[in-house]
Amino acid sequence: MEYRNARFTVAGHIDCEIKHSQFGWIPFTANPDDTGAQFDVAELFFKMSSIALDYVEPTPPTQAEVLADERSTMKCSRLQGRLVLGEATCTALDAIAADPATPWAMRQTIQNAIEWSRMSQSMTELGYLLGYTDTQMDDLFRLAMTVDV
Repeated sequence: MEYRNARFTVAGHIDCEIKHSQFGWIPFTANPDDTGAQFDVAELFFKMSSIALDYVEPTPPTQAEVLADERSTMKCSRLQGRLVLGEATCTALDAIAADPATPWAMRQTIQNAIEWSRMSQSMTELGYLLGYTDTQMDDLFRLAMTVDV
């Protein structure tokens, strides 16, 4: 197998190009832990590591990066969220949605959103309206995602 332009990544993998018989040179990332490929990726990783340039020492992600990554996956249904919020908070939400002074888009979000995504601007605004901190919003999503409905 031919490969070129091998470089270590921050995560400790090797980005390179491999020569594909049909498509020519294509981007590829080698990770010593990869399994199930058509060839031994771990073996390729170790071969390339001897020629990889610009070595970057892998660094663990910061707490902020871990939290941002977790938040990007936080999604729940409207029902899951409402069940976790409880009756009193949902009554307040419904009052916000019924208030003509509430912007139309927010009223629609409260009443009709099928899925809530932690990183959406609407959820940030909703958390603000409810007086929730970022940590409380994170906890809400963590718990809501565990509700089986």
